[in-house]
Amino acid sequence: MEDTYLLMSLAGISSKKQLELVQKLGSSQNVFNSFSRPHILEQFLSHEQIDEITKITNSSKLDDFKLGLEKIGISYITIENPIYPQKLKEIFDPPTVLYYKGNIKLLNSDGIAIVGSRACSSYGIEQTKIFSRALTKAGFVIISGMAEGIDGIAQKECLKNGGKTIAVLAGKLNDVYPSIHKDLAEDILKNDGLLICETLPTKLPRYGFVQRNRIIAGLSLGVFVPEAGEKSGSLHTVEFANDYGRHIFALPGPVNSSKSVGTNRLIKCFQGCCVTEPNDIIADFPQFEMQKQQKTKAVQLDMNEEIVMSLIADEAKHYSFLVEKSGLDPKTLNSLLTRMEIRGLIIRMAGNYYQKKAS
Repeated sequence: MEDTYLLMSLAGISSKKQLELVQKLGSSQNVFNSFSRPHILEQFLSHEQIDEITKITNSSKLDDFKLGLEKIGISYITIENPIYPQKLKEIFDPPTVLYYKGNIKLLNSDGIAIVGSRACSSYGIEQTKIFSRALTKAGFVIISGMAEGIDGIAQKECLKNGGKTIAVLAGKLNDVYPSIHKDLAEDILKNDGLLICETLPTKLPRYGFVQRNRIIAGLSLGVFVPEAGEKSGSLHTVEFANDYGRHIFALPGPVNSSKSVGTNRLIKCFQGCCVTEPNDIIADFPQFEMQKQQKTKAVQLDMNEEIVMSLIADEAKHYSFLVEKSGLDPKTLNSLLTRMEIRGLIIRMAGNYYQKKAS
């Protein structure tokens, strides 16, 4: 019974305690029946919690709450709803009620979490865009916390490339945090994405970042961290992902950069989590690797394009290097590079460098 979990949430009973109660009494129906017989609950709940449940069940508060949600465009599902994702049910402390706006079907999609530092470097920004773009085009749903920095950049790049993204909020759906991402939240919904949280819309603002991070990890197939400092909150997401048996990926950063201390430490601790290009992640998931290979085969290159692609296969190269090594005159090369940019084969970077666009 969905109302069982909603009632317990309104009464301030934690998800963990709710699940324990259902397990001890045998079913959510048995728990619901016990609301009219408070003496049964005394061995499990405090008197304050029992009083609050009794108050709700003996009034129209539940109906008023549902009507209030409807008025502000928020829906909810509980852990007993068929749409509730199995992979989230399997974590240690799954949320029993999720509030949402948008495309709820995305909860059961194959997603990669991209999380990282709020105060990120130009290196972190650039690499986040490259990876988010490639993973989106490979077919992954991008999952993140819509925080400043890496999270927001990954989700914006996903939308820019026609992808779907899930934003797991630490606060309330009707009070988007951070406020600078209100436009991003609207864009996610306009593009058939999903906003979710487990915070009651009627509660005072309280931001459960660690609790939010467990949902991000639980929903994902794996967690990718492009950049994280020593105390980045994204490392909590990695800890949850490790506990849940999810894939963990980290991008190495400059050893003298404080912004990469967290990711470099992850690479030391988790053997095999180091990635240097999007294909390193895609290759861990056979269904997406096959799609990528099919797309790659479909791209036809002429002889001059093949020359340029071979010259930038390993790393970005300066324009002068391409003039020297390609054997093409500058006018022909300029026209070729412009055409290849338009086709999405290469990216022109700052300083007149060119690199292969991640597929």
